[in-house]
Amino acid sequence: MSEKISILLAEDHALVRAGFKSIIDAEDGFDVVGEAEDGLECLELVRAKSPKVVLLDLSMPKLSGLNAISHIKKRYGETKVIVLTAAETTNVWNEVLDLGVAGIAMKSISPKELIKGIYSVMDGELFIHSEIQPILEEAAGLNNKRLSVREKQVVKLVAEGYKTKEIAEMLEISDRTVSKHRENLMTKMGATSTAELTNYANETGLTKVRLEEIE
Repeated sequence: MSEKISILLAEDHALVRAGFKSIIDAEDGFDVVGEAEDGLECLELVRAKSPKVVLLDLSMPKLSGLNAISHIKKRYGETKVIVLTAAETTNVWNEVLDLGVAGIAMKSISPKELIKGIYSVMDGELFIHSEIQPILEEAAGLNNKRLSVREKQVVKLVAEGYKTKEIAEMLEISDRTVSKHRENLMTKMGATSTAELTNYANETGLTKVRLEEIE
């Protein structure tokens, strides 16, 4: 019998947490190893229980979800974080992707899609809730050629010949997030090759500035 996927629930609303727990408990391959009511308790339980996956609410007392993600990624890099949110804002979604989360889901997600998403992140894939994916894609189209700081950093490093894994390590994000940034950049810029991204970096002077100086 294969080992169950250990899951930590971090959600400050008891009823919402209970709802997600019932979904997870119904799946034979999952095991809830802890429940956190705030960000600090979440970090304590990650340290004590070493869960494979954390289902994390972004809006929590004592320590925000964003800060909790940063701590988890720096100290417990093997733990996968799936963000649970009620906020329909592309800025927030892109921010958590930059932090290297393994997935994003609205709290309205169906049990079937959530279960599938947990298995997919354990297979090393980036999971984006089906309600969120088209909104992110539309936003990328509306913001054509208006690159974020993270996207400029990725373009610079691609132009300098770094591979996806190397870029992920330098920016402290996941390989999958780097790949997603590259895909979004290709769409935004209408580029079809790495050479075109390199040309853009050279023309805009990105290759002449240090990584930390990019704005």
